[in-house]
This record gives sequence, C-alpha cells and structure tokens, in this order.
Amino acid sequence: MKLRIPLNNFDRERTGVLELSNARILPGNELKDPRLDGKTKYVLEMEEVQQEKPRRSLDRVLSIFKLFKDCLVLSNVVLIGEKRADHLSHYTHWVDQDRGVPAYFLTQQEEEDFSRFWEEFSEIDAGNFAVSRFHLADYRAYSTDRFVDYVESLEYLFVPDSGEAEISYKFRHRGCLILGRDRPEKNRREIFGVLRDAYRLRSAVVHGGNINKYLKGHKWEDKLNPVRSYAREAIKFFFRQKCIDNAKRRKELLEDLLIFNAKIDVCSTS
Repeated sequence: MKLRIPLNNFDRERTGVLELSNARILPGNELKDPRLDGKTKYVLEMEEVQQEKPRRSLDRVLSIFKLFKDCLVLSNVVLIGEKRADHLSHYTHWVDQDRGVPAYFLTQQEEEDFSRFWEEFSEIDAGNFAVSRFHLADYRAYSTDRFVDYVESLEYLFVPDSGEAEISYKFRHRGCLILGRDRPEKNRREIFGVLRDAYRLRSAVVHGGNINKYLKGHKWEDKLNPVRSYAREAIKFFFRQKCIDNAKRRKELLEDLLIFNAKIDVCSTS
C-alpha cells in the first residue's frame, strides 16, 4: 500500500518528479487525489513499511528533511492507500515575532546531494530518543520546551553513561570533542562555551532556576539556533558510526576518541 505525505512549505527549483531510493517527490497537481487541498505543490510517495505505523513513517520523512538542512518541511497528515488519512492535528508549527516559517527550498544543485542523503538515512529510527526530540522540538508551543528538547537530544548522545554522574562535565567535553573535530581551536572553544551555557540554561528551566541569568538578555532564538545545529550534526555523526541506538557502543566510541584524539586538549577549559 502506498503512503502519500503532503509536503507543505516545500518547493524546488526544478519541476517534475524527484526519484529517491525508496520514494519519490511528485507535483501535487499531477495527483488526482481528492484528499489534497489543491494548494500543496509537492507530495512524497512511498510504500508503506511493514509493521510501522504511518505516523512513524511521517516522523522519519520529516526528520530526514530537517537533518539535511536547517529548515522545516511541515506536514500533519499521511494519506494511506486510496481512501484513508491519518491526521495529526497536534503537529502545529507555532509562529510569533521571533519564530517564522521559512520555505524549505531545494535547488537543482542540492537535489543530487539530497538523493544520496535520503538513501543513507532512509532507515533512521524516528523513535530514537535523540531523533524524536530533535524532530518534535519545533512543534512545541513554547521556546523553553523547544530548547530543552534539543539539549536532551544532545545529552542522550553525548552522555550515554549519565548514571555515573558528572553529566554536565561529560556533556560539554564530549560535545566539544565530536562537534569540534577538525575545526580550529577558536571554533572548538566557542562550541565548548555554547554547550556549557546551554546545559546551565536547561538546568535552570528544568529545576526552576534563574532563567534570565543564563539568557543574558538574548532572545530564545539566539540560544536555540546553535543547539539545534549541534543536535543535527551529532545525530548524523552517531548514525554514521552505527551506534545511535546503542549506549554501550557510544560510550566506547567516546572513550576511544578521548584517548586517541589529542585535539580534545584545547577543550579542557572550565
């Protein structure tokens, strides 16, 4: 059975069909589907995955788009077969003076990269905690919840051994190790500082601390943008290392990198 996902807020430089490894993106006006509102430019069509709920397929599709580039494809419905439709009305993107909805646009040059990216990530588990928090963060109504989601996504990846304490220390040092690899010292120090401040702000939100002390006059979007970017890069890194779903293997990988990668030394500032 085929699934069709309307891709709202999505546009391309090229027209026509974009073939992917196990799916394709079709112009909406070519589909004579009465369930479409006539305004959707493009629809992603794929075969239903056995033993997977259509909602989870939607989660995975939207996560792949968001992992590819820093923008959102919006959708809250899956068209199932010829007659059924699974509506997810709580998937609402809230807009305010600081939070807009820029169009997700694929240039002709990007399409080849996206096709390869889709094939590589087509089986990513949307139910993984880090992926799920990353995906759902931008559907939260409040900035505090969005921010906590992104930080928790990173914490899941960087601190698989949270039961052994020193969570904040591990969070910023390991995060700097992964995100700062192959980057100049100045950039690594900046990453270290952003992660340190992000965890402090997250703790203030979760434990009832002084949020304004850590916002330091900044808007929430100023704090959200870097942690969203870091979560994107960290998810891709651990997925490619084939340990995003395995806490033991993530810990072993992080320990190996810490021991054998001398570049971590520049991140050891308190």
